[in-house]
Amino acid sequence: MLCTLSDVKAMLKITDTSQDDYLTLLIKQQSALIEGYIGYKLARANYTEEVHSVNDRQLVSLNHFPIQSVTACEINGQTISDYKILPEYARWGRLYRGSGWIGPEYTRGFTHDIFAGTWCIKVSYTAGYYLPNDTGYVYGAETSLPSDIVTCCINCVVERFNLESMGAVGLKGHTEGHISDTYSDSANNVGLSESARLLLNKYVFYGVA
Repeated sequence: MLCTLSDVKAMLKITDTSQDDYLTLLIKQQSALIEGYIGYKLARANYTEEVHSVNDRQLVSLNHFPIQSVTACEINGQTISDYKILPEYARWGRLYRGSGWIGPEYTRGFTHDIFAGTWCIKVSYTAGYYLPNDTGYVYGAETSLPSDIVTCCINCVVERFNLESMGAVGLKGHTEGHISDTYSDSANNVGLSESARLLLNKYVFYGVA
């Protein structure tokens, strides 16, 4: 979950536990929507991947990010240690090596399709953030989930809770005289609000298929 139950309850001024299960469900729902929108998982985890070099470039792309640490790296079964985790590249899962990721793989075309060679680079690494419910979470730390994403999740949960409480999910317009409510085409719409999307846009991952 990208925010804590206690923070959500504080925003809603709820002091009892009668709605804890429902609020927890909303937090999970909104967390999934946020990850779906930005296009990748945010939780810190360990991975081992086999990847390929791209025409011996200095950057190799891993599938999870941001890279926090690397525990082992091999090329053709030989251990190497002359790579660097540079923040500007690690943010999007790219590992730097000044001498290049030398391997038998070569690509061509706009989408870098491999036309020769094998995947010979093996990397074991940790990627992602400590989430608010993790013991390693420290507010504002580089290894922790950015505070604006946490705030976004809290706001999304609070907004959804209030809309549900008022029976106004999907409401687009309301008039007082003779009470006329206008709903969106999908009254059960659970998408993120425009303000949430604007906040999250800088975290969206754009990849080339």
